[in-house]
Amino acid sequence: MVAAMPTVSQAQDNGGTTEPKRINNAMEQKRIRDYGLHLTAGLDLLYDDNVYRVDDRVENPTDDLIVTPSLEATYGMPVGRHDIQLRGKIGYDRFISEGQRSKLRLDTEAKANIRFGATCLITPRASYRQQRADYGDINSATENLQKFATVGADFTCERPGLFPVASYEHDRTRNADQFDYADQTSDMFMGGIGYAMPSLGTLTAYYERVNSKRDTLGIENRINSYGLRFQRAVTPITQIDADVRWLDVSSDSAAVGGYDGMGWKVSLSTQAIPRLKLTAMTERAIVNDSLIASGFAIDTSYRIQGEFSISELTSAGLYAEWDRRKFRQDAALRPYSITADRNRRFGGLLTRKLSDRFDLTLDAQHYTRRTDTSVSNYNGTQVTLGAALHF
Repeated sequence: MVAAMPTVSQAQDNGGTTEPKRINNAMEQKRIRDYGLHLTAGLDLLYDDNVYRVDDRVENPTDDLIVTPSLEATYGMPVGRHDIQLRGKIGYDRFISEGQRSKLRLDTEAKANIRFGATCLITPRASYRQQRADYGDINSATENLQKFATVGADFTCERPGLFPVASYEHDRTRNADQFDYADQTSDMFMGGIGYAMPSLGTLTAYYERVNSKRDTLGIENRINSYGLRFQRAVTPITQIDADVRWLDVSSDSAAVGGYDGMGWKVSLSTQAIPRLKLTAMTERAIVNDSLIASGFAIDTSYRIQGEFSISELTSAGLYAEWDRRKFRQDAALRPYSITADRNRRFGGLLTRKLSDRFDLTLDAQHYTRRTDTSVSNYNGTQVTLGAALHF
């Protein structure tokens, strides 16, 4: 329901977006299908051969099986031209051997679509999520339960010709006491002008401001973005989505410093080969909420993926992604030796529909991390077998 910001993001959290909400027949059809009450019961079996993300050149990694039963409910209700949509998911990550890692998982969202005029739409929204933190971010064998809360609203009047867009979002991230340095409160404001033409696509110029306060450290980071977003279906089987912006980042801490430079998110997808969808993406973002003790990180990533429809009931996918982060931090506030790292991930997904109500998925991936100081290097493999029953 809520998309991630294209070039200013929050680690482990999906926040607001500058992308205008598109009003089209496909979205209308999906909106109508979402009306009523829908339930999904799920069970995931995840094998991880390095649950503590230790460097296997230094010590033997610990493997474990994580069993996660879950229940998800969605409810949609029309109110005249408007509608309300609710979603809630509860699950429990049960570690078979490392029981102290077991945690309750919650993910809830609520939003309303308020329509007025011919094409105008206001979407107030709120969400809450809690989950255990990944050791790849903690870099310490200590448990951390993260809690994310978001309220916000989006506004657009998308139509042929010029139209306005605006968005506001308030985010709160909270961690366990020993990681309270990463607690953060952020406010995002965005306003812009879009232009849509069927033969051209949609072009949006916008300004965005993000103020993020590290409450415990007493530091505020500020991000000013001046951006241009372009979206167009070049042909019926090819789609271009490009967001390019100038980033002006500053911090209260002189040691953290700032960043002036380009940010982007560019995606090209095609279905030129029947039953096969290929996608290539690249992004440079400011990650402003990381459990690695830094003011922020400059994150540059690349991803390629392919999705193949084997039959009406079976599909498969492969992907590879590369990521490099450069950390801006104040060592006096939170001593930390890593200034940059590189991450690689390769994986595949196989999905099989056994019936209209029951489907199975098999997901496997291998991940590798390398830092500039060779501290907290790790790699590992995860394999997940998932089952979902829809009511």
